[in-house]
Amino acid sequence: MDYIYSIVIVKLLCILIVGATALVLSSCSPGYVLQAAYEQSKILVGRRQIDQVILDSETPEEEREKLRLVLAARSYAADEMGLTTGRSFTTYSDIGKSTLAWVLLAARRDSFALHTWWFPIVGEVPYKGFFDEQDARDEALELEAVGYESWIRGTDAFSTLGWFNDPVLSTTLKSSPVRIANTVIHESVHSTVWIKGNVAFNESLAHFVGLTATERFFAERLAACLVKQGGDCAAQRELAQLSVKDAALQYELSAAIEDLYQALEGLYGQKSLSFEEKIAQRVVVFSENTAALRAKYPQLQALQHVNNAEIMQLKIYLTELELFRELYEQEDKNWPHFIKRIKEVHSQHQEDPAQDPFKLLRNMIVGET
Repeated sequence: MDYIYSIVIVKLLCILIVGATALVLSSCSPGYVLQAAYEQSKILVGRRQIDQVILDSETPEEEREKLRLVLAARSYAADEMGLTTGRSFTTYSDIGKSTLAWVLLAARRDSFALHTWWFPIVGEVPYKGFFDEQDARDEALELEAVGYESWIRGTDAFSTLGWFNDPVLSTTLKSSPVRIANTVIHESVHSTVWIKGNVAFNESLAHFVGLTATERFFAERLAACLVKQGGDCAAQRELAQLSVKDAALQYELSAAIEDLYQALEGLYGQKSLSFEEKIAQRVVVFSENTAALRAKYPQLQALQHVNNAEIMQLKIYLTELELFRELYEQEDKNWPHFIKRIKEVHSQHQEDPAQDPFKLLRNMIVGET
């Protein structure tokens, strides 16, 4: 389950260098913004062209191979899928640490009400990123003191939503090839379309596209290898198989999260129950709804115990994956056509921001059948 956490995007970082006016308007403190801006600027200043890093004799061969994969995934996203990549993922930045940032979510213990933060450009978001882990834990303690439960996880990548040419980071290169390709595609989706104030739609869209396109990416690389080299394609076959398994797990997790969410929401909505009764009963509901998944995947690191913030973190990335897949199949698995339809949802939402993009997408699909 480290996979889903590793591709979490610290979207709020994209506002950190856009100007003093934005800083004044944002809900975060000037100190937080300035520190984050400083850290972000170090990443951008430290960029090197990937081509040059590959040619550098001091670059380890494994790192070279992963950087070549980054360029291949980027080209696939731009040329085959029609995503907006700009000059992102053409540079590399070694940040000198194992984790880029820590992301905090907080939810009420007896409901799924999330604490939110507001930032220019991205709008209201249910998470906040920190370059220092202790800063994240300090803010989590403050939120817990007023009735929230928190969830903190590390991230190895970020997107500036096209505002800057994002580099691939040394933290991302520590991941497997499947996760690296997925990250490049996932991030490119965010640079292509972002519906302000609708994090679950944006993240679930990018998660679906990342999973599905990564499968196709490695399947096509395997097919090309078989044509060129015949049967000597064991490495490509293994990556193709891993991408399929990755996607299968995510769909199962998506279904489990939806069932768990519905069951707990029903419990939390019972006005006849006291706070203490809800807290006691939610443990039973959680166990009943996660036992099968955890038995099938004993190494699963998520859902070890009930925590509304963690559940909402997962739901943000796993909402309505089947809906996106339905549109994808309706468009004959043509990525440029799929992206065009998503942009139509974006346009409709801009005309009326009160509309739910998931509902707009559902109506679009029904209207085409």
